[in-house]
Amino acid sequence: MTNFIKLKNLSILLVEDEHELRRETAAFLELYCGQVMQASNGREALAIIDSKHPDIDIVVSDIRMPVMDGLELAENLKMRSSEIPLIFCTAYTETNYLLKAIEMGVAAFVRKPVDTDELMEAISKAALPLLQRRSIEGLSDELMASMKIYMGSTPALKSVAEQAARVARTSFNVLLQGETGTGKSRLATIIHSLSPRRDAPFITVQTGAMPLTLAESELFGHIKGAFTGAEQNRIGLLEAADGGTIFLDDIESCPKELQVKLLRFVEEKSFTPLGSKAEKKVDVRIICASNRNLKEESLLGHFREDLYYRLSDTTIRLPPLRETRESIIPLALKFLRETCDELGCPLPFLDENACAILSRLSWSGNIRQLKSVIRRTVLNAGSVINEKDIALHTDSIDIQVDTLGQTNYIGSVNIKSSNTCEFNPPPFPCSMDRLESWALEKALSYCGGKRMKTATMLGMNYYTFRRRLEKHGITAGEE
Repeated sequence: MTNFIKLKNLSILLVEDEHELRRETAAFLELYCGQVMQASNGREALAIIDSKHPDIDIVVSDIRMPVMDGLELAENLKMRSSEIPLIFCTAYTETNYLLKAIEMGVAAFVRKPVDTDELMEAISKAALPLLQRRSIEGLSDELMASMKIYMGSTPALKSVAEQAARVARTSFNVLLQGETGTGKSRLATIIHSLSPRRDAPFITVQTGAMPLTLAESELFGHIKGAFTGAEQNRIGLLEAADGGTIFLDDIESCPKELQVKLLRFVEEKSFTPLGSKAEKKVDVRIICASNRNLKEESLLGHFREDLYYRLSDTTIRLPPLRETRESIIPLALKFLRETCDELGCPLPFLDENACAILSRLSWSGNIRQLKSVIRRTVLNAGSVINEKDIALHTDSIDIQVDTLGQTNYIGSVNIKSSNTCEFNPPPFPCSMDRLESWALEKALSYCGGKRMKTATMLGMNYYTFRRRLEKHGITAGEE
């Protein structure tokens, strides 16, 4: 018999007017299902449904019954909850009667006398959407818990968690996109840990850090004598990840020559070690990460377009910290506790002004930068962490003391109120292009002519920002 272990969490309502048949069928169903409730007719079944609706997953019913038959039950059940599948067990085979049941959306028919295997197969099939939905909800809850611990909890991150939960149980290739420090590596680990491959290897490859001369050997392996210094056979990282997941970080930095070889591997899951003629096949799930918009990179010719599409069965964007500001203080407190535990020191108090300055910073380095600032601050802080403690350990802030002895924090994006900007827009009437050109010039000026910093402040991809400058003929600024 089919393995029905997953049905243990299901609650079944069995509706049958013949007492002995109902008792025997219920006893059988209890071997495989978590709970079996019983009713002798449709009216009794509806009363149970009305009182215990959230606890009923599937209804298994006879058609010909006194008081209220199966068709009337189906009609009433559809009005109460169209989500509960209904399976008919019947010896009644009149065509018009059965067609009416089909029109009502009955999930399945099982002939009487009931074959137990046939009944369980029908229940399993009807329960599959419910079980899948519960599995996804469970994964989403687990993923959200992990995300809250590591990244905080915001609507944007909830969307990320839901996408990751949906894709975790598939074999789809996943592309994670987001600025440096947004947690792409951590999310890749979470997706692997929630996948059916969780007990198999998870191997990270820094594609941008591997010299081209070694990259092919590192990924695909080599045989003895393949090149000078190859004194023995060596399996590559792809083969080492067989059955599991390989995480290709900084995929946008992958050399063009290596992209060609990766394309073949992604398409066929096969490769040939250096120096060998024997082809090898492996079962590997691929997760990639990029801090650039890989589609734009492919359109610009910096990345193979065909490889981009094969790596991005699902694309998940991780938002920068400046878009999830409500996460900053919870994350800061988390890093504060972790650092104090590591140092074995008392937990200092993060005062209101310190929280204010943390919340207003631009955090171009995202979560990674926030963690670094907190760790450096804790190392030198007393029992209370104030705004000056934070500013002293935040590279993007310059501290100035005015003639009255008041401390001012200068130079950090978003640290000043937006109404301190004294630039006036061009007079109307003017075109949108003129407004955009003006805004780009003033943003560059505000950031001291630094293009990378300006793009970060504006929340734009750097290459998109550079193209906008070229469009308007703005040549000022430095990298």
